[in-house]
Amino acid sequence: MALVLAACESSFDFHTDFYHDGVSSDRRDEYGGREVREESRNVLLLYSAGFNSLSGYLEEDIRDLLSGELPSEGRIKDVLLVYSHLPVNKGAYATPSSPVLTRVYKDIYGNVASDTLVVYPSSARSASAAQLNEVLTYVRDNFPAKTYGMIFSSHATGYLPTGFYTSPDSYVFSPELSTLGTERCGEPRGVPYVEPEHDPTLPMVKSVGQDQVGGYGAYLSYEIQIEDFARALPMYMDYILFDACLMGGVEVAYELKDRCGLVGFSQTEVLAEGFDYRSIPNYLLSGQEPDPESVCRDYFEQYDVQSGIYRSATISLVDCRRMESLAVICADLFGKYRRDMQHVSPFNVQRYYRYDYHWFYDLVDILVKAGADPADVKALESAVDDCMVYRAATPEFMGSFDIDSYSGFSMYLPSDGGRELDNYYRTLKWNIATSTLRFARLNNLELVSSIKHLHLMFKSKSRFRKPLKRL
Repeated sequence: MALVLAACESSFDFHTDFYHDGVSSDRRDEYGGREVREESRNVLLLYSAGFNSLSGYLEEDIRDLLSGELPSEGRIKDVLLVYSHLPVNKGAYATPSSPVLTRVYKDIYGNVASDTLVVYPSSARSASAAQLNEVLTYVRDNFPAKTYGMIFSSHATGYLPTGFYTSPDSYVFSPELSTLGTERCGEPRGVPYVEPEHDPTLPMVKSVGQDQVGGYGAYLSYEIQIEDFARALPMYMDYILFDACLMGGVEVAYELKDRCGLVGFSQTEVLAEGFDYRSIPNYLLSGQEPDPESVCRDYFEQYDVQSGIYRSATISLVDCRRMESLAVICADLFGKYRRDMQHVSPFNVQRYYRYDYHWFYDLVDILVKAGADPADVKALESAVDDCMVYRAATPEFMGSFDIDSYSGFSMYLPSDGGRELDNYYRTLKWNIATSTLRFARLNNLELVSSIKHLHLMFKSKSRFRKPLKRL
């Protein structure tokens, strides 16, 4: 039996506590480019960062999207934009290609049509905060709208820092490499490692997005860290849906809480089919209010009817306006059960990753396994429920682990991860708000770098396919 939970009393109201353009009154000035306008249209951007091993899958997603019920040429209420960055040939990562932003619609004869809006230079890195910012700035400036939504499709590893997944044992916390560097959003930069020869039995997942540049087995990987992703958003997003692995962490939702109304994501890997792209235009661009909940529901249901390892999915849609209340509760409970949380065995708590890494575990189950008082667990569950618009999980994932406890949030397990990952984790807004990890005594260089990183941060207010995986 699948685990399906709907936690909110009603669906998210795009206009509650927001101006009709989607910007909250207390954050309107912060996002200076968004003025209150007499606009009624909805804008959806598919940001397909596919200059990597997912290129074939992301290309098919775009084809499926174009086969759906697209906005008509004369219907200005809805705008569908597609940003696509794919290699010229599969695996040709040493051959640069130009990302393209297009507007797609049905012409007066009912045929699929597209207008090329921008062709970006072949040197552009889609998995960079600078490029994400540039694309969204163009969208904001040229398509004023009531609601803005984005589907982000690529590799991902949630809150993990750039370069960590590939080589966790050799990762060194370097705060100066994760700052954006310029007033706008910085120039894309390569991470300070070259990925080793890829083992085909292992997944290739990345922080938030990935560009592979160079020859196979010796390419440079460009990635976005979640805090840079959030800072790159030039306007308030009414919803963001991540068609990418392992993004469903409380760390991700909290990082985005001031820049996004709803966020949809998976705590586990995402199987190759991803979202049902054929139905997305109907849910998000139908002339009515966008319905991201139905996108998430369809995602889950298309896998829940499968059998065997293909019946594998987790998904949650989170109301980011409730995240601050959750952080307050967690700060209190983490302080109360700190010692117990640090001794929770990663083998006893609900995990969300198939491999022997200890980076993604169920938020509520961590407290349960730490021996928290039932009343405290109930209080935490209530706070989590308040954040959830929709959540669902299959009984197990790819035959690797059962899903017996499912809150809708994953979280870092404080009892394991190592010193370098701990040092990075302390810089995340979630940790700053909750003290999941207390600030440890650092050496002088680390201390200076960490202070610099925090100063800049506050200043700047596989998927899977038979038999391949898309992570």
